[in-house]
Amino acid sequence: MKTFIKVIMLKNFYSRMHSTKQVKWDIMAGLCLQRKPIITKSLTDTEVNFQNFLQEIEFEKSLKSDHELRHEKDVKRMEKLKNGKVIDFDDVDQASSQSAQDYVDKNKEELLNFKFASRSTKADEINDTKSLKRKLDDNLVLIVKQKLGQDDLWILPQGLWNNGETLRQTAERILRELCGNNINASFYGNAPCGFYKYKYPKQKREQCNVEGAKIFFFKAKLLDGNVEQKGTWTDYEWSTVPELNKRLIQPYMKNVKLFLSNYNVNT
Repeated sequence: MKTFIKVIMLKNFYSRMHSTKQVKWDIMAGLCLQRKPIITKSLTDTEVNFQNFLQEIEFEKSLKSDHELRHEKDVKRMEKLKNGKVIDFDDVDQASSQSAQDYVDKNKEELLNFKFASRSTKADEINDTKSLKRKLDDNLVLIVKQKLGQDDLWILPQGLWNNGETLRQTAERILRELCGNNINASFYGNAPCGFYKYKYPKQKREQCNVEGAKIFFFKAKLLDGNVEQKGTWTDYEWSTVPELNKRLIQPYMKNVKLFLSNYNVNT
């Protein structure tokens, strides 16, 4: 009896295996294109205090510089000249040349006339999210608005894989097709840095017999150029990570944040 039950169970198992329809997925490559920071971030209060602390230690323990030694010699030479104790003509010649104090005064005057460039640009003031001259101390990530089904969604640039291509080649082709030839980027490697998949709406699944899309992301660093108006997207932005949180839908952002270099996964 037990043997008979086992045979029936095996038949049912194999019949389910053979009757199951093969599920197809679209393979896609996504591109995480970043403009790296151009200037350093402003120091925090803790960093400023620590920097001052290190400078105090260095000042206390360091030896005198050539400039400080020269200044001491100048002071001694001037004392000799005032007291009429000139040893040789070299003292007079050196006293008539630029002294260490004169050099300091000249540099102070030049420093007073020097103005540091603003860390904020015009693009920051008008919040031009298409400009690369904004948020100079932060990473910017390229995102595009694309129609997916019935919705216009903000996503990283992506496209279908073509037979015969490697996924890296697909990502490079997507860069040219969606961003134009006026942009130059350096890819970090041949292997994907992230993965995301989603199902198509039921109507599309039944029409195309495709379950959904599997996206393999590649990271690249922007070298020069900017995006040209072309491709299937309707808009684009260079966004910081906090701005991505507001643009990308949460299930998508949850996967993207795993390979963003300046993002804390626990936040």
